[in-house]
Amino acid sequence: MMVTRTIICLALGSLLLLSCNGQPTSKAPVVITNDTVRIPTNWPLPLEHEGQLCHYVRNMHQDKSGTLWFGTNHYGLIRYANDTLEYLADSAGITTGRINGIVEGADGILWVATDGEGLFKYDPSARHSARHGFSQLTTKDGLPHNAIWTMSIGRDGVLWIGTINGLCTYDGHTFTTIELPATTAVDSLVQLSPTRITCLMEDSQGKIWFGRDGDGLFVFDPKESGSPRTFKHYTVEDGLPDNSVSGMMEDSKGRLWLGSMFGGVSLFDPSAVDEKGSKAFTNFTKDGVIQGVETGAFYEDRSGHIWFAAEHQGVFRYDGTSFTNYGPKDGLSSGGILAIMEDREGRFWFGGFGGLYRFDRKTSQFTPVGKQGPWN
Repeated sequence: MMVTRTIICLALGSLLLLSCNGQPTSKAPVVITNDTVRIPTNWPLPLEHEGQLCHYVRNMHQDKSGTLWFGTNHYGLIRYANDTLEYLADSAGITTGRINGIVEGADGILWVATDGEGLFKYDPSARHSARHGFSQLTTKDGLPHNAIWTMSIGRDGVLWIGTINGLCTYDGHTFTTIELPATTAVDSLVQLSPTRITCLMEDSQGKIWFGRDGDGLFVFDPKESGSPRTFKHYTVEDGLPDNSVSGMMEDSKGRLWLGSMFGGVSLFDPSAVDEKGSKAFTNFTKDGVIQGVETGAFYEDRSGHIWFAAEHQGVFRYDGTSFTNYGPKDGLSSGGILAIMEDREGRFWFGGFGGLYRFDRKTSQFTPVGKQGPWN
């Protein structure tokens, strides 16, 4: 089945009105444009949600110009700027529809990771070209595998790319595969591939952390010379609640928040390992503090509060002392949030199953965001 996105109407301005519940709404409808998106007809879950942007928002990014980008399942990339909502899929060369990562370099170049079509580069200076400024890099260019599961960009501008077939870097010219140690986790439950990199990040010290499918957590210093590389490896035997790490984030205190597929959320203090050993891990789910075993989407807001999602349990906020849980009672109808982002304008976005939501700090309520907003 083909779902065609057409221009609905012209934007008449960006003035705002308040709806009866106090939420901001656009005075005029936005322009909805582009794309012909191939939507599967044999999917076990509904892929159309009336009024919503898409079936699933997987990740979000606000670029240097203030443009909002949303990576989706099945609907490709969505871009919102200047009261214009654009669906970028086949016109940009993206046909798989699933976006697994969006990062931006200091030069304003946007990098988009896909599940099966490799890496896409977006150059804003070429946005009016035939492919809207997008070009594609695949295994033909040296990528280890076209299924990219996670991606991060270092302070030096180097891309770290986790694929279903291992880890590599890209410096803008060359892909370099990182040789990894053999799988050694004893309590291992591999979901897709023992070589799949599930999540990765560069920490404040320049070290690279990553999870591997069913094989725990790894860290190494890319600046260290010598071969083979020295990797520190953490598994359940070291205090990790689960060897399938699904998400991670370093907070402003230098601690790692870790999400897993089967063990929930843990807080890890790498500086305390020598002193505390396995007690350097605080396992909130295992200890019964919170519910939900499949967790991720970590985010630290401007107040220093930590947010994350647990499947079927909504989202949690940690204020440094206690956890607050948000769900249907607060207007959040999605039980599968995958991405959380506070933008420069102070808008607080939550994306996942069923589309996009905004959080109002004053009312502590979530509002679904459809094609017509509320955006402003």
